[in-house]
Amino acid sequence: MSWSATLDTACCGPGASPWSVSQEERDVLDSADLYLRRGLDLKRWWDRACATNSFAQKFPLTVSFNRPDESFGFFDVARVDGRDMPIMGNYQSLFYDQPKSPVADRAEAARWTRDQLRQFVLRYFMRISHFRLPEAFIPNEDRVRVPALLRPLSWCPEENPAQVGFGFSQFFAKERGSGEVRGFPEIDRYAIVDLRRIGTQLEWILPSVRIFDFKFSFQPFGPGTPSLVVPLNEGSYLVMNRDFVFDEEEPTPDLLGRYGFGYSFIKNPLPGLLAYGPGEFDAAIEIIRFTVDRAGRIRAEAIFVANRPSRVASVSLNPLDWGYQAANLLTLGTSRYLLEPFKRTWELLPGANASFDPVQLLISTANLMTAGLAARDFCVSLEQLEREFLVIHFQQHNAALVGSLETWRQIPDWLASEDRLPAWVVTGRSG
Repeated sequence: MSWSATLDTACCGPGASPWSVSQEERDVLDSADLYLRRGLDLKRWWDRACATNSFAQKFPLTVSFNRPDESFGFFDVARVDGRDMPIMGNYQSLFYDQPKSPVADRAEAARWTRDQLRQFVLRYFMRISHFRLPEAFIPNEDRVRVPALLRPLSWCPEENPAQVGFGFSQFFAKERGSGEVRGFPEIDRYAIVDLRRIGTQLEWILPSVRIFDFKFSFQPFGPGTPSLVVPLNEGSYLVMNRDFVFDEEEPTPDLLGRYGFGYSFIKNPLPGLLAYGPGEFDAAIEIIRFTVDRAGRIRAEAIFVANRPSRVASVSLNPLDWGYQAANLLTLGTSRYLLEPFKRTWELLPGANASFDPVQLLISTANLMTAGLAARDFCVSLEQLEREFLVIHFQQHNAALVGSLETWRQIPDWLASEDRLPAWVVTGRSG
């Protein structure tokens, strides 16, 4: 893999400047091909399993009332990177939109909708897939600065923005032919490249995703009791090549087009408290696709496949790690760049990486003390947590798709030149 200190304006647009690559980014780039290969193995497995409906264990995931939606979850085993990997995932399909047009013009309207959808999905969707929820307006004169220690006692209104959906940004691209890896300048960080360039000009791109409002709630004593809510809002690096881009005209006799994208997750090089979730998968993919039929009806589908967790959380038994994590927390993550060389040194010591999973410990203890009754009659099991995780993931996909519908409808012509589109659509920045 070759490195470039200067950004390429042909790849990344005007405004190129020297690019500094951190050690974390180097580690991510070094593992990109590995996780792309694993993701493609998962994608091939999904294509076969979906076509033949041959899931080892398939179960209902959610219930939709008065909507033509479909969803299910599954457990299975896939061949990934030369070994059998226990996997889980979910699928959902939902009605997205339909043009309103006279019967005589329906065929023409359907073709126009297809062309609009292709541009929207392949050029702009990843730029607009997150949004802020409405919140109370707070005048500037009412924005009181309260010391952090006294905030629990204050009734003063404070801005508390809530975001929903998937927030994408792009970091690197690998050029097709030369194999050179180049970075995107900050000005283009959120203006995700037209996905039709992948495979023709670019071999792959390396974006990042932040799944907003993604929380894991753990109630060890059942519903209605105190719960531990862990926000899983850390970003995860991704990699996507041409196999994850869907640009198909008339793929079947009933469809005018199928458009979409997918990506493979890259495991974060720096482990955190949670041993499973965004950025902690050994292998995982997501796919978002849209189809438009000959009547102009648009449906959206979302697919998620990942390895099943061997542990949920990872609490280190090394006191040096506790200090490292505390320093990161107090300095908002900046201290890790100073302490990382020392961390790499103490990780070489015997037993330095010892850890335990308190969630698994609780599950094992409860079932041991009840001779399996906790899992059998009270659903205290890792499988129940896996199902809940899949429901959370379903909800995030659904929120992102439903939220994008408003943006899709408000632009009269997605094929218009970018100077005629809102700036936030073109740049991917809402503010």
